[in-house]
Amino acid sequence: MKALRKVLFNRKGAVMVAFVAAAVSLIGFSALAVDIGLLTLYKYEVTNAADASALAGAQELPAKPDQSIQSALSIAAANGREHAVTDTVGTQLSKSDHALTVSVGRTVPLFLAKVWGLETSRVTATATAEVKTYSGGGIGIVPFGIEKQTFVFGQTYRLKLGGGSGYNGNFQALALGVTGASNYRDNIKYGYKGQFKIGDWIPTETGNMSGPTSAGVSYRLDLDPGATFETVKEESGRVIIVPVIDSLLVSGRTDVLIVGFAAFFLEGSGGGGNDSFVYGKFRQMVIPGDYSNSANYYGLSVAVLSR
Repeated sequence: MKALRKVLFNRKGAVMVAFVAAAVSLIGFSALAVDIGLLTLYKYEVTNAADASALAGAQELPAKPDQSIQSALSIAAANGREHAVTDTVGTQLSKSDHALTVSVGRTVPLFLAKVWGLETSRVTATATAEVKTYSGGGIGIVPFGIEKQTFVFGQTYRLKLGGGSGYNGNFQALALGVTGASNYRDNIKYGYKGQFKIGDWIPTETGNMSGPTSAGVSYRLDLDPGATFETVKEESGRVIIVPVIDSLLVSGRTDVLIVGFAAFFLEGSGGGGNDSFVYGKFRQMVIPGDYSNSANYYGLSVAVLSR
């Protein structure tokens, strides 16, 4: 009987040891599961931070590569401060100044996994944003057309020609939507509400349209009278988008081919009577819309995540 009790006691001891071992393992695996969930959450947030930083930086490309890096770092740092665990942020600008890669790393303190001797774990994410040629799809273009050419940043261009210029009665004015002076004037003031894309054909507007041109341009200038090329914000009414035309060598009202879009800082208009002209400085900017991998670049881009 005594021997039997001894055997039972030993078995209970063995069961207890096994139970304790199993409990420790169970707690460890549970702890690991909790911390894996935590790391998954931080990985998601780090990935979002990298994506946001890359896209923010790409808004400055290709015109301001240095500012692009600073913008990316600023967004990454802002995301990091929220959780106080960011300790590495890196950026790399492509040689073409058309892409920006951002790497964000976080060392995350673990909690229950310390049972296994794991104090911290590292989560990282990398995102690349690049700018591609804007191909249309947005609204707000104005009814001036400019022939395709190599534009120079900050250089002034005639966006509508005065009398004695142009080709056979065309002065770079376009008929957006419908023809007529009042529609032309309103499209200068408010921008066209419809959409055009590269490859679309658009009719020219005949005549010099001196009065409607002056009224439309004056309205735009009054929206932001103190703006300069260096200080103007992209949302200003002084920033206009015009179609780039394959050729304006046409007679009368004729459809012309859109091959791109360009942005200008509207400086003003000049001339009088039949000599009304419009001029603005060429600028580069990133805007929402459709993009093309093959179209020629005329200063307008769309920022997209490439990986």
